[in-house]
Amino acid sequence: MLSYRHGFHAGNHGDVLKHWVQVLCLQYLKQKDKPFFYIDTHAGAGMYSLTGPYAKKTGEASQGIGRLWDQKKLPAGLQDYVQIVKQCNKTKLVHYPGSPSIAAELLREDDRLRLIEMHGADSATLQKHLARDRRAKVVEGDGFVELKGLLPPPSRRGLVLMDPSYEVKTDYSKVIKSINEGLKRFATGQFLVWYPLINS
Repeated sequence: MLSYRHGFHAGNHGDVLKHWVQVLCLQYLKQKDKPFFYIDTHAGAGMYSLTGPYAKKTGEASQGIGRLWDQKKLPAGLQDYVQIVKQCNKTKLVHYPGSPSIAAELLREDDRLRLIEMHGADSATLQKHLARDRRAKVVEGDGFVELKGLLPPPSRRGLVLMDPSYEVKTDYSKVIKSINEGLKRFATGQFLVWYPLINS
């Protein structure tokens, strides 16, 4: 069983970059009235505690969202992202929204979310988190496999976010293959890929 848990890294500098770009992509799609699909191939749990044991063990959020939390002057797109995080909190920074929660905040009534997560516990948490959102459908399974059946979406408009854990080294090649196949099925779609380059 895979052991990676995003709770250790939630809200870190990588999440800030990824989710800022996600917000910009979704805002771009919203410029047209026509509905679109948001597809997350490795969706995670949807919401993370920054005061729980995972986040406290690494403290990575302090160098990510923590550095932006009290900033008053930020570029418009970045301010929009920070505002979404603030809406998930009362006064202190204690929760961090994952990509499904950010998308749910931005999508309109006629837009749709398709969220895939392989880890059973995270899939169940995500399902519970979005249980009342009729736009969202959570699928427990392999995002690389499930994506094929979702493309192209009925609206022919959408954003695919692909951010596997890369815990399994074959994920690197699977990402490339999945994107190539995805572009053949959905050439007009946006594909947002987190692909870390790590010195060996």
